[in-house]
Amino acid sequence: MDRWNTGFIAMNTGTDLVFNIVEQRLTGRIDEVHIEAQAVSGGRAGSKAKGAVNQVLANNPYLTGVKKSDKTPGGAIPMRSFELRTHENRKNWIRLVPLKGENLGGRDGFAIHGRGQRGSDGCIVPTDFHNVLLIYKLVKAREDANKPAPTLAVVAIGDLTRYERLMNMA
Repeated sequence: MDRWNTGFIAMNTGTDLVFNIVEQRLTGRIDEVHIEAQAVSGGRAGSKAKGAVNQVLANNPYLTGVKKSDKTPGGAIPMRSFELRTHENRKNWIRLVPLKGENLGGRDGFAIHGRGQRGSDGCIVPTDFHNVLLIYKLVKAREDANKPAPTLAVVAIGDLTRYERLMNMA
């Protein structure tokens, strides 16, 4: 997906940021600061532990309803719209709060955060931590100024062939 398409999506959804699960891209603007980052979601993608990533669940837009269990990591974040707020307990984490009326299929607790041993069970994990710090700083500045929270739309646009093959093998 090129920048024009991402900007077009953001304008049409009225959001500041767009996360495209298929392209693994987090793009947009918050207060005139351009953000373009590689990011992953679900299936323990973003884990620093060797062999931890579940290749069927990671970034798979068809499996966004899969909840984390004792045996299975969670799927990618559902394709919905969210407000961005600083996390209530964790420094440099951005809480993703579903917009009113958004149904997440019983899933919750989504955030934008850095990589770690666990990786993502549905959160958005930029692969470069500097992007997490930048987004956190921009969200915090909006909160401190009592401005409306930035918003994020999650989409799945691009070549779905890989995920269709994975679904047929599963």
